[in-house]
Amino acid sequence: MQKIVNTPTPPPGKLGKGELYAIALGQVIGVGVITLVGPMIGLTGYSVWLAYAIAVVLGFISLLPYVFITSSLRFGAGPYSLVASTLDYRISGMLALAFIPTTLGMAAMGLSFGVYTNSLIPAIDSRVAGSALIMIFVIINSFGVNMMAKIQKVCSWLLISALVLFSIAGFFQINNPLFDVMADNFMANGNTSFVRTISIFMYSTIGYSLTMTYGKFAKNAKRDIPWAYIATAISLLILYTSVAITAAGVLPLADVAGKPMTAVARAILPAPLFVYFIVAGPMIALVTTINASIAYYQIPFKQACIDGWLPKSWNITNKHGASIPMLILVSLSGVLPQLFNFSIVEITSNLQLMTSCMSFIYFAAFFKFPKKFASAWQRSHMHVTDGLYYFLTFIALCIQFFIFYNSIKTAKLSMVIISMIAMLVCMSYGFFRAKSPQVQIQTSVWED
Repeated sequence: MQKIVNTPTPPPGKLGKGELYAIALGQVIGVGVITLVGPMIGLTGYSVWLAYAIAVVLGFISLLPYVFITSSLRFGAGPYSLVASTLDYRISGMLALAFIPTTLGMAAMGLSFGVYTNSLIPAIDSRVAGSALIMIFVIINSFGVNMMAKIQKVCSWLLISALVLFSIAGFFQINNPLFDVMADNFMANGNTSFVRTISIFMYSTIGYSLTMTYGKFAKNAKRDIPWAYIATAISLLILYTSVAITAAGVLPLADVAGKPMTAVARAILPAPLFVYFIVAGPMIALVTTINASIAYYQIPFKQACIDGWLPKSWNITNKHGASIPMLILVSLSGVLPQLFNFSIVEITSNLQLMTSCMSFIYFAAFFKFPKKFASAWQRSHMHVTDGLYYFLTFIALCIQFFIFYNSIKTAKLSMVIISMIAMLVCMSYGFFRAKSPQVQIQTSVWED
């Protein structure tokens, strides 16, 4: 039998609009924007900028349910809290176990940072640089969410400055007919490749969904978190489209197709500004994603320990509220795979597919939300009719199916099998652990 323990609404946190915006933007803008554009130019030609713009818009539509629910409720542990409070509580046990192996993604981000560092300073081993970065941000996050947010704010503005620098420098050097839909290479490989480009780009446009996780730490969660979603979507539309225009518009198509954006940056920027772009662009993009990810991992982990899905003895925090066991886990997950040359690509590919599957659980909660929290929904400052809400959520679900279909279509059979087995293990754990008297679901969703 489920046991619910009501907890009082926590006092407002310290994160304002600026911090939440920086967290959201830094989380979503990763090195993908630097590495994806060149290959996608090869796939679809000059229309790459249009594909990115459509991907951003579709990505935002797919996240509209997050905007609506965060305008109504304050979430203590993000999607975990939503599922625990809306669906069968045993499913939250499944999530509690499933998100732990996602920390292995830290190794891929650290290794990418190391590659860029090695390209600038060949004497530095990429694995050492990547591992050192993970440890630096583990230490920063040990001082709590507020410290993380301060660092994130500075880094996000550096990241924005690098992308703006690249875009503006390129605007004055555009030579190609990017906006001529009749040009031979506008859709170089036809409509099918254009649609495929959109689907691939969408992975780099939806990472800010996890902003809802910081409800407990926000000054005015129900106002500021929805604002952060909308502001981030607008920023992505401007930044990503501008970057793609410059990437495809300056050099001949053959010189940029299939190549990283750094080739264009080297051509349009003086040496000092090129170095600034590399540091403040792809390297800081990884930094902001790593910083926000370490903070995110801790929040549902602590709630899962409180609720009893994981041993309560693991809920050990320091005086800043940072989770010591999770910081240790992140350190090991981020460093050991690099040092021992594990197949990071295979690991993260499997995790991405499993994460994509988990998103459908969130949609089940989205559809139940208006009835489950009717009073909060009615009082939301972004309230719409239930019919419109369900329609928009259905459209968002269709877009999620589109993303999932394209990911599974290109996935290896072994990857699909491993992901399905992992999900079955997590489901079994949730239903088995639910029998324990240690499981008591603490309230982590608040209307006030």
